[in-house]
Amino acid sequence: MPLLAFLILAGLPLAEIAVFIEAGAAIGVWPVVGLVAISAFAGIWLMRLQGPATLRRAQATMQRGEPPVAEMLDGAILFIAAVLMVIPGFLTSIFGLLLLIAPLRRLAAGLVARRMAMRAQVHIHKAGMRRGPGGGPVIDAADWEVEEERDGTSDTGPGARRLPPGRPED
Repeated sequence: MPLLAFLILAGLPLAEIAVFIEAGAAIGVWPVVGLVAISAFAGIWLMRLQGPATLRRAQATMQRGEPPVAEMLDGAILFIAAVLMVIPGFLTSIFGLLLLIAPLRRLAAGLVARRMAMRAQVHIHKAGMRRGPGGGPVIDAADWEVEEERDGTSDTGPGARRLPPGRPED
C-alpha cells in the first residue's frame, strides 16, 4: 500500500505534466488553461449543487428509519469527483468526470463498501456484565442510587423513593 501511495503521489503529477505538454502542443497554451479553469469551476459548482442534495436524500432516508449508508457513500464519491475536477490537470478531471456517471459511481461505492467491510473490526466491551441462569445478562443493581423527591408532591408523600425505569415497587 505505501508503494501504491508513492506511485500515485509521484506518478500522477508527472503524468499530468506530460499531458499538459502534449495538449499545449496540440491545441495551444491558452485553450489548455481555459479547459483547466472550466474544469475547476465545474468542480466547485458540483460541490455546491450536490452537497445539499445528498444531505436531503440522507435526511429522507433517516426519516424512513433506514441508515443513510448509500447516500453517504454517494455524497462522498461526488465530493471526491468535485475535488478531482478542481485539482489542475486533465487526468484528475477525467477521473472526476467518470465518477459523475451514476453507474460508475455506484461501482466505485460498491468497491469502497466492500473494502471497508473487509477492514471493519467490531469490539464489544461488556462493562462488568455476567451471565445469569437463563443465559441473559445479570445487572447488579447494588450501584444504583435512589433519589429523594424534593418537592413533596409525590403520591406516597414527602421523601418518596424513585426507582429506575421499569423497576416495580418492592
